[in-house]
Amino acid sequence: MVNSSKLQRDVVMSTLALGAIVETGWTIFLAVRLPRHYVANHWDLAWVGLDSAQVIVLLLTGWAAWRRRAILILFANAAATLLFVDAWFDVTTARYRDLTESLLSLTIEIPSALFLLWMSRRTAKRVTRAWLSDSDLALVPTHRLKIPHS
Repeated sequence: MVNSSKLQRDVVMSTLALGAIVETGWTIFLAVRLPRHYVANHWDLAWVGLDSAQVIVLLLTGWAAWRRRAILILFANAAATLLFVDAWFDVTTARYRDLTESLLSLTIEIPSALFLLWMSRRTAKRVTRAWLSDSDLALVPTHRLKIPHS
């Protein structure tokens, strides 16, 4: 008889591997087919949307830190990811005359993203320690779990 959790894990792992293979093919296709120069519609909306998402997720991260909620882990990772994406697009889409400004933004975005990842890791360690030290906490939903003081 097959262990159902092992079967579920195998399905998840196979799906992720298949997704990576499909994404690799799509990336190669785009690398060959996309034009080097392209004028984008709604350029302003794309940038304002990305920056708005950053503001929202940073506010949620701040709220979770203030309330000492374990969901800080999710929000901090999302905020860090958005900062890395913003840094990537700042540099790769900059015109030559704007490159200095884009590189300057990296000095803020990359350290901020790394700090958020550090904060997420630190919070995950604390939450894990709390779960391992108090079996009653395993029954508490993660979003309601307060982060213990060290």
